Amino acid sequence: MNVDSLKLPDSYYEHLAEIMGQEAADWARLPRAERERELTRHHMLYNTPDDLSLWPAELDGGVDRP
Repeated sequence: MNVDSLKLPDSYYEHLAEIMGQEAADWARLPRAERERELTRHHMLYNTPDDLSLWPAELDGGVDRP
């Protein structure tokens, strides 16, 4: 199955909006390529993957993690 062509019912996005907010639902509705472009832009803006990591670099292995 091609993930890019996956179409979910509107009720899925309505449920997302209820539990996570409209911004998250709008993000989920974007095509995968557009979401990936936005994430790439954030990584380039902050210049390191560690800025978006859940853990500090010293606990997460930093940029050199496998």
